[in-house]
Amino acid sequence: MPHQISAADLAALRSELGGPLFERGDDGYQAEIDGFNSLSPMAPDLVVGATSEADVQAAVRFAAAHGLEVVVQATGHGSYRGVDGGLLIRTHRLDSIVVDPSAPTVTIGAGARWMDILPALGEHGLAAVTGSSPSVGAVGLVLGGGVGPLSRTLGWAADRAVAFRVVIGDGSVVVASAESEPELFWALKGGKVGLGVVTELTLDVLALPEIYGGGLFFEQEHIDEVHRAWLDWAKTLPESANTSIAILRLPPEGVPEPLLGRTVAHVRFAYVEEGADAERLGTRGAELLAPMRAVAPVYLDGVGVMPTVECGTIHAEPFGPLPIWERGEFLDEIDADYVERILEQAGGSAESPFATVETRLLGGAIARDTVLPNAIGGRGAAYSLLVIAAVVPGLNDEALPVAGPALFDAVAQYSHDEINYNWAGHPSPAVFARLWPAETAAKLAEVRRRYDPAGTFGFGN
Repeated sequence: MPHQISAADLAALRSELGGPLFERGDDGYQAEIDGFNSLSPMAPDLVVGATSEADVQAAVRFAAAHGLEVVVQATGHGSYRGVDGGLLIRTHRLDSIVVDPSAPTVTIGAGARWMDILPALGEHGLAAVTGSSPSVGAVGLVLGGGVGPLSRTLGWAADRAVAFRVVIGDGSVVVASAESEPELFWALKGGKVGLGVVTELTLDVLALPEIYGGGLFFEQEHIDEVHRAWLDWAKTLPESANTSIAILRLPPEGVPEPLLGRTVAHVRFAYVEEGADAERLGTRGAELLAPMRAVAPVYLDGVGVMPTVECGTIHAEPFGPLPIWERGEFLDEIDADYVERILEQAGGSAESPFATVETRLLGGAIARDTVLPNAIGGRGAAYSLLVIAAVVPGLNDEALPVAGPALFDAVAQYSHDEINYNWAGHPSPAVFARLWPAETAAKLAEVRRRYDPAGTFGFGN
């Protein structure tokens, strides 16, 4: 514990909080700091389990008064670096969800997850722009921009932000919207870090009860030919179609029985058409997907008309906690040589330590600027690359430090000038310099100084 914090100081903080306060070593401390990614070592001096916006304010004021860095964690999906001091604010208890069908909007607390938000919207035939994993917190996704399985058609999650309630560096609360604190509003839509603690977010939602989506699984012997075909096919798709392809090396437990221990190609697909009925969705979606179904025998076909509330199943991502190694990149146009390099590193015949190697088609609505400006980085990329491994000591922990850089070095020539923060993990200085165009980065730095002049908020989780 920092020497300037006394027992009386902590007692005073506890008296202000409605939620728990933990010191390192307390009973319950470890359970409070555990998040999705169990690989990142977390050892803050203090942890506040916020149950209200007032708790967040008290925690920020205390940290500022005692020179403690503040980091924030909702679900822990964005935890890529260790925390070895300071004050951690856990926001997972702030999980309110209020749907206004007449607007239509949804207002959510800082800890609300898509797996809870989507069913609440689905009761009204509404949908939101989400991430690929239903267990991800919505606020963290939006702060980085937010690309999901429907984004080529519907854009970034942050494009639909209406207002944020934010605790800023002095512990006060501001509402950031197009009319109130507009520069902070701009920064929160893609600026991700160092701006404050968002306690509540309002998003525009849309009437979209159904889509045509899911995944095609191909056995290991067909991984290479399916990848080569996917690239040519993806380039033909309209922006109403969304797709990615992944090489999956699945564990011997924790997945559906037909996939246990298998290595497969997984073609993810979603066709979106507002106002279309199930028959239209099924007919048009199947027409677009037909070339991929014909490439090779389909081992499992999970694509069809589905309620939009189930769009989080398209990527079939696991729930945590897991010891995750993850690295991403945004890409310019790719070609057949890119595919061969990926296959050489992680294809059907490769010895690979990765659980997932995914190439995703971007473009469409992802690339278009919106009426209200924002700070999203990477909007102009054509594709993304995401590599994930569940670290298993004695199995892949020694291979990853070699194989990971080797894969990204092999495709470095395709890297886009920018990489979106949500793909970057905890970026190195070199990567941080690529998160936004220079003008955007300079403006973000100015906004951070204005709302957090003491630099209380960390640039970590």
